[in-house]
Amino acid sequence: MTKYVEAIIKSDLSIDELDDDYLFEKGIISISQANTGKDQCISFHFDKKNETNIIKIIQSVFGKFVNFNIKNIPKKNWVIETQKNLKPIISKDIIIHNDNYSRSKYSNIDLCINASMAFGTGHHGTTYGCIEALSDLRKNRKINYFLDIGTGSGILSIISSKLWYCSGLAIDNDPVAIEITKINFKKNNVNPSVTYKVLDIIRDCKKLQSNGYDLIIVNILANVINKVRFDLKKLLDKNGILILSGITYSQKRSVLMYFLSIGFMKIREIQYAEWVTLTLVLQE
Repeated sequence: MTKYVEAIIKSDLSIDELDDDYLFEKGIISISQANTGKDQCISFHFDKKNETNIIKIIQSVFGKFVNFNIKNIPKKNWVIETQKNLKPIISKDIIIHNDNYSRSKYSNIDLCINASMAFGTGHHGTTYGCIEALSDLRKNRKINYFLDIGTGSGILSIISSKLWYCSGLAIDNDPVAIEITKINFKKNNVNPSVTYKVLDIIRDCKKLQSNGYDLIIVNILANVINKVRFDLKKLLDKNGILILSGITYSQKRSVLMYFLSIGFMKIREIQYAEWVTLTLVLQE
């Protein structure tokens, strides 16, 4: 039987400031904010067999001399446990919730997204920034065909399809994410003209249609965003919109510099905690 352990880490950081993708990739099963009374803490759950590596990861993220405790815990499905604690997200006329909550009669767009092995319930600052950017964009833009890069759970594609009743393509380099996207598309009655596929934006960009998208949403790591900037420009239609997320505040300046230098103009910036979402327009 698998044994699980919990690390309680004393830290002033919030979970929004952590790189979830990196931590999950390294074997963290669940991340949550913990309150032990006086101190603000973060809780990690993981497989006991990974304990040595996880200690190294904790020290690399929080510092070598960070104060933390580790204890054994009963076996649980931590995806389900995490889901129980996720409250619905309300952003203007969009509501996002899991199966623990009923659908709303009062929202124009009501999505049901359960926590899973794919990134994207809407709670992280990178995803929430994109949701706000999309909702704002709807006021003065008609979108016909979008591309969602690093789709994760498919949440941003689902929202885009509901905002504009348009066509689109959701891609991710993780087959598990695409399987979860498929489930979420069905659960939320997404238009069949919005499709999905396993595709790596670095290796497989030539498989995508040049000048074919009037909106591209990119929620991946900043270094990858910078690397594919010329490809993104080729994929966008003239005067197309580019939404970039997965960028920390300290990375914003370099990302902006790269994109402004190749013909983009910034039209909006959204920040949640340390995470920044940029909305750009291609001027050429």
